[in-house]
Amino acid sequence: MEKAAVRQQALANLAALSDAQRGSLMQAVVTQVTTLPAWQSANTVALTLSQDDEIPTQLLIQTAMLQGKRVVLPRVQPGRQMTFIVVTPATTYERHRFGMLEPVGDEVVAPTEIDFVVVPGLAFSEAGDRIGFGGGYYDRWLPQTTARTVALALTENVYPQPSWPLEPTDQQVDQVLIFKNEE
Repeated sequence: MEKAAVRQQALANLAALSDAQRGSLMQAVVTQVTTLPAWQSANTVALTLSQDDEIPTQLLIQTAMLQGKRVVLPRVQPGRQMTFIVVTPATTYERHRFGMLEPVGDEVVAPTEIDFVVVPGLAFSEAGDRIGFGGGYYDRWLPQTTARTVALALTENVYPQPSWPLEPTDQQVDQVLIFKNEE
């Protein structure tokens, strides 16, 4: 199966979530992620501010802040690169040309200072192969960090083996947390 077809199916699965399912999913994400030993020992966590058709991360961001973790979110840079910016409850955001919200700020954190990363994506293999949104930002950024990498995925978007062609530049995640789509 081509990556475009896998992306399309994964997006359809995410778009089909009801508000009630999103609420349950948000709670489940916090429960599963915050019980991981790598999360518990992490000082700096790199997260993403989820968009409408993604697994919700807003409550995880709030929880990380309440736990006293340094939270960093991505900001797109020229040349399909990205940096991670420290965020606080007072951080303001601006909409990037691709539609996602990005933090406004200048406190950039080096990849080597990050302990734990929730890597966004649409579809995953059980071994951690991933299909992202197609820009290659995380595939370029992940080799720069030694942080524990975790992905969040619906059961329907996880495959026993990758059913898509793997590229030499594709980066795996260390662990895929799988969430059932239920009310």
